[in-house]
Amino acid sequence: MILIPVCSFLIGAIAFVLNVRQTTLNNKICKAKIVSESLYIFMDDNTMCQAFYKIEYGNFSYGSNFHGSKEEKEIDKLLRHFSNIALMWQEGLLSLSDIRPIQYFILRVVNDPEIIKYLLFINQWSNNANTDSHPYLALNKMSKELNEKIT
Repeated sequence: MILIPVCSFLIGAIAFVLNVRQTTLNNKICKAKIVSESLYIFMDDNTMCQAFYKIEYGNFSYGSNFHGSKEEKEIDKLLRHFSNIALMWQEGLLSLSDIRPIQYFILRVVNDPEIIKYLLFINQWSNNANTDSHPYLALNKMSKELNEKIT
């Protein structure tokens, strides 16, 4: 009589453990897919690649002619792309470890002295406009965490 409830309990426990394991694996796969797709979109987009390589090779300069230019749109597109990843990180959907495949590209951009000037301008402009935040706030936070992690 006691054998049936014990067997039922064991089968239920095993099923639960297998379910947890499968759910964990599915979560890892989903996170990897998000990062992989983000990397693919970045590498497949000429505008973002051009903006990245300007920064990568030191050819980007933030100056008085930047605002309203074609270059501003290119840089903003690249920063918004990385900001989307940062927003997912901020919401706990991705961890810093999950972001590792795209980390180099993010840090090369946000650590560039000219990009830092632009991000400081955006921050100051947002403060003056009383907007409470700006599009790159999550990116700033995530890049700070990434920089702390590698040092």
